[in-house]
Amino acid sequence: MPADGARAARCNNRGFRHVCRRDIMCGGHVFEAGRKTMEIRRIRADEGLRLRALRLRALSDSPTAYGSTLASEELYPESIWHERAASGAAGDKVVTIVAEQDNRLLGMATGLAADPPTHDELNPTMVAVFVDGTVRQQGIGVGLVEKVIDWAKARGSARLFVWITSGNEPAVALYRRCGFRVTGATRPHAHTSSLVECEMLLDL
Repeated sequence: MPADGARAARCNNRGFRHVCRRDIMCGGHVFEAGRKTMEIRRIRADEGLRLRALRLRALSDSPTAYGSTLASEELYPESIWHERAASGAAGDKVVTIVAEQDNRLLGMATGLAADPPTHDELNPTMVAVFVDGTVRQQGIGVGLVEKVIDWAKARGSARLFVWITSGNEPAVALYRRCGFRVTGATRPHAHTSSLVECEMLLDL
C-alpha cells in the first residue's frame, strides 16, 4: 500500500496553488488556477438539475467514455437527478465530487460502493469522471480523483477500481498519474460493440 506522501507525489494538482483543505464529508479543496479559484467538493443534495446539465454535457462531449448515452439520459425525469444528487451528497455508499468555478460546475467524478456487475461493496468503483474542455490540463481531473480516493480510504476500502474505454489514452494517463494500474481484465462496452473497457485499480 503506497504511503500518502508517495501518492501525493504521483497525484499532484499541477497548475493549482492549494489554498485550503477540509474533510471530504463536510467540504472540499479550493485551488487557484491563474486568477480564478476552483473548488473541488462533494455535491449538495439540492443540485440535481446542475448535476443533470453537467452529466449531459459529459455524454455529449465524450459519448464512448461512459456506459450510458445522451439520448437515454436526456429522457430521465427530474426526480432521477434529484435522487442522484441526494445520494451523492451524503453517506458512504455513493459519493459525487464536483469542480466549481464562478458558480459553474466544470467537472465531476462519482464513487460507487455497490457495483454488482464488478466488485463487492467494500471495494468501490469510480465512474462518470469528466472535466469540461475549457479547463482541461489544469489539474482538475487529478483533484477530482483524489477526492474519490479520500472517500474510499475513509470508508475503509482496500482498493478502488475504474473501467476505461479502450483507446482513451488521456484517461489512462490520468489514472496512472494517480497510482492506478491496469489489471488486464476487460469487458464489452455497454453500448458500442466495437469497443471494450479495460479495468484499472488502485491499492489504497
